[in-house]
Amino acid sequence: MDAFLIASGDLASLLLPIAGLVALICLIVFLIRLTKLLKQIGDTLGKTHTTIDLVDQSITKLQSPLDTVVKVSGGVDRTYDAGVKAMGDMKDYVAKNKDAIKVKADEMIGKADAMIEKVKNTAKKEPVVKEPGPEDIIGE
Repeated sequence: MDAFLIASGDLASLLLPIAGLVALICLIVFLIRLTKLLKQIGDTLGKTHTTIDLVDQSITKLQSPLDTVVKVSGGVDRTYDAGVKAMGDMKDYVAKNKDAIKVKADEMIGKADAMIEKVKNTAKKEPVVKEPGPEDIIGE
């Protein structure tokens, strides 16, 4: 058993530097790939910064039309509110003065009927004069 332990110790003393070398090579490969990744991340962040600047410029360009839309929307809202108020006021006025409105409408209808009757009576009194046509002149 002592011989086995001595042989195992000799083998381990031979393989340990080789295993250390393999581990060191793996560590170097890992660090190289890590530096490449970090460089790509830096490039990507640089491109992202450019994209963010372009988006910011586009938003700045859109701000003026958006302000116009907000102003137009406010004008439409004020117009709608004024229309609603006017209709409410008109409804209240008609409700309060419905009797006076009815009397005035009846007067106007009465005047219109009187005028129609006057025109009818005038038409009955005055005969319609027929203008002579070509047949009257020729004698047919």
